[in-house]
Amino acid sequence: MKYADALKAAESLVEHFRPACERIEIKGSLSRLKQDVKDIDILLVPDLTPLPRPRLEFGKPMPIVHKTMLDKMIAEMRDEGLIILEKNGPRGKRFYVTAVSISAELYLVLPPATWGVRSLVVTGPADFSHWVVTRRKMGGALPNGYRVQDGAVWEGERQVMDLEGETIVGFDEEKDFLNFLGLGWIEPKDRVAKWKR
Repeated sequence: MKYADALKAAESLVEHFRPACERIEIKGSLSRLKQDVKDIDILLVPDLTPLPRPRLEFGKPMPIVHKTMLDKMIAEMRDEGLIILEKNGPRGKRFYVTAVSISAELYLVLPPATWGVRSLVVTGPADFSHWVVTRRKMGGALPNGYRVQDGAVWEGERQVMDLEGETIVGFDEEKDFLNFLGLGWIEPKDRVAKWKR
């Protein structure tokens, strides 16, 4: 799909899901300004406020209980035939948008402190994402002694903690993680892996 058409579809999805999110942004090839787009990647922090339980009515089927507003919105879109749901997990949702014939993937960032790493990885491209989470001794950009797992940075076998040792040190933005790697800000369209072998 051409960039302009894919961007329009992605922006429509972002606006639709915005009420169910604390934060939501378009990532992947669209954020890298690729002219041919194969799918839509959206990164989001879902609003985890529980929904009120639906009321039971005598003689009627048991109502469906959705954990979050995002889950409810996706179920409604599926039921209306707007999407074909392919994956509906706790960390990611993938579906085919029937009206515009393109696949979309929602990446759920939990906890929100892992946004910076997850955003960098989802933005890509794939070779760059792999490079930034690979240790330097293996040719990557990550300092030796550290590893990345589920968007969190670990030092050896423990998560990197703040000075009080209580919370995970996160990278709120891509630039924070890039600075940790010693790379400074790199525009998404200019991201290239620099393997050292």
